[in-house]
Amino acid sequence: MRKERKLLVLRSCTGIAPFSIYRKIMSFAETSGSISKYLPVFSPATEDQELNLTSSREPALEGTRDALASGEVVMTTTLPILCLLFAAPAQIETKFVQVAPAPAQQGWWNAPKNKRAVVLIHGLLVHPFSERNVGRAQLHSWQQPNSPLVKRLAKESDVFAFAYAQTVRADDIAEYPELDKHVQKLRQDGYREIVLIGHSAGGVIARQFVEDHRDSGVTKVIQVCAPNTGSSWAKLQTVRANQHDFLDSLTKPARSRNLSQRADKEIPPNIEFACIVGTGSVVGDGMVSNRSQYPPDLQKQGVPAYPFNSTHWMALRSHKGVELVARLVRETQPRWDEKQVEAVRRRLVGD
Repeated sequence: MRKERKLLVLRSCTGIAPFSIYRKIMSFAETSGSISKYLPVFSPATEDQELNLTSSREPALEGTRDALASGEVVMTTTLPILCLLFAAPAQIETKFVQVAPAPAQQGWWNAPKNKRAVVLIHGLLVHPFSERNVGRAQLHSWQQPNSPLVKRLAKESDVFAFAYAQTVRADDIAEYPELDKHVQKLRQDGYREIVLIGHSAGGVIARQFVEDHRDSGVTKVIQVCAPNTGSSWAKLQTVRANQHDFLDSLTKPARSRNLSQRADKEIPPNIEFACIVGTGSVVGDGMVSNRSQYPPDLQKQGVPAYPFNSTHWMALRSHKGVELVARLVRETQPRWDEKQVEAVRRRLVGD
């Protein structure tokens, strides 16, 4: 079956970087092969070079649209026009809220009561029945103001939660401007420490965010049961059709491609980073293997890892899990030396 192609209506101020579009083009070409013979004439621009389409180009764009509508494959010599072949992710619903202390007025944040802000980022929320719910940004139970985790963290930090619709890939969420915008606001509000806690896919998003936004103001990331190299469970399409892209992005092949494309990316040395590795099942936490939660590339960077006897679901809901997270938030997490990494690696993977 021929892959459906959508048109992208570009605005002069979209802020979409050519590098990101190029990566989408390459990914499409690998799977379809329909325009791969045209790609060698293009190379990715630097990430800080944004598209700047002016009105003088509109006739050319209209011609390209007409050709696409007729089903023709168009060869062009400018990247912006070629980008019309591909759809950037549609705008998705996101939510960034303060959950502790409760804001005095809805829609407004309190003045910082602590020097530290903690941002909770959720992972997969399965929607087997409602496509509408897939497109809604919903907090998980452990992100709610009355959850044990939020109550515990609120003793030492101001706590925020980030939620997002799951109609696009997990790695696309990290590229959306909303998370960066709110992190920047936390920084402007005077927080000296900004800690991202990402559970499951939220850990993948938090990792990619700090790799791409090295100077955002984030000072620490704690991954909890994160499928860095993917999960076998993600290939089970038990969700609505509009959630397939999100779930597929967490499969082992998709994560392998993502890590390969981002092989030059590392955790910035000025950002503390730690992995909580769930070990409460026969293989990992029952959803994600130990190897995926603590992969070789993070080991190579000396990232600390903390094995924790918990399943994927209970890691942030149990008393011990809550206390472990609170301790890692409070304590500094310097990079480990090779001996420390090797000792934990042997314990987790046994070879």
